[in-house]
Amino acid sequence: MKWVRFVCGVIGLFAALSPLVAESSGMAVLKAAAPQVRYWKPETSGDSLWTVAAQHVAVSNPPKRKDPKIVPVLYHNIVFGRTGNIYNRDLYNFESDLGYLKRKYAFLGFQDLVDIHNGTKTIATDATVVTFDDGDLSIYAIVYPLLKAFDIPATFFLVPTFIGQVGYMDWDQVREMDRYRNDRGEKLFFFGSHSLTHRLLGELPADEVLYEMQESKRIIERELGGPVIAIALPFGSGSGDKQVLEAAKASGYLAVRTSKPAAVLASSLDLMNINAFNVENYSSDVFVQHMLRITGR
Repeated sequence: MKWVRFVCGVIGLFAALSPLVAESSGMAVLKAAAPQVRYWKPETSGDSLWTVAAQHVAVSNPPKRKDPKIVPVLYHNIVFGRTGNIYNRDLYNFESDLGYLKRKYAFLGFQDLVDIHNGTKTIATDATVVTFDDGDLSIYAIVYPLLKAFDIPATFFLVPTFIGQVGYMDWDQVREMDRYRNDRGEKLFFFGSHSLTHRLLGELPADEVLYEMQESKRIIERELGGPVIAIALPFGSGSGDKQVLEAAKASGYLAVRTSKPAAVLASSLDLMNINAFNVENYSSDVFVQHMLRITGR
């Protein structure tokens, strides 16, 4: 056992010193040839860290459909590497998700859904809405630059009492994302409400449900200077509940997003019951299988 520990110690020491030896001995060229690992640090700005595969940023060209379906996707946090939390989607699988979605689906926002419902917009392909709940800091640190590179729009549902807390975005970061426009001058990022305090709306009395919806909407609109038209129900609680839906309409929301994993025909879209597939931390091929099962194709 002593001999094994000695060998392991020598190997560990060599691994720790080898980068220094390489630099001091003119072997830096070997280090330069190693794969570059993408990472984010607060003092780093710009998109130079992101090296997205070319096929992922190609022009989206999903197949035409006679009966197009809409299946929004729901994420929470994006992380580097695997964790035990099912809500933490690792970066590399998330990037693969986006590449798949771009090949197979058109991307919509909630105003597009309103327009489809009202008959002022039509689609000829299956479509998705990329959404994020809660306002985790990874949205600004990881998701924001990646979606810019993919040129993919997304909607972020915020809990105003979370904003500025440890592990969450602050209002300056949210405003930066809200102001972003791509090279064509298009707005990519939109913000909705995820209630004021992230409680189970389906279990609250009517006056508290109304306050959660109205106050969160008021704060987000005040901070961003634009209308908030959609709310995502925390935990999906209150989906289909008359009291919750009446509160949403009274608060001025045009759309309510749930967390039921289902696709809907564009021709039968219900704005007060918009489904969403909650993506957990499994491999991207499992994500694809779920999407095929949900859409039936």
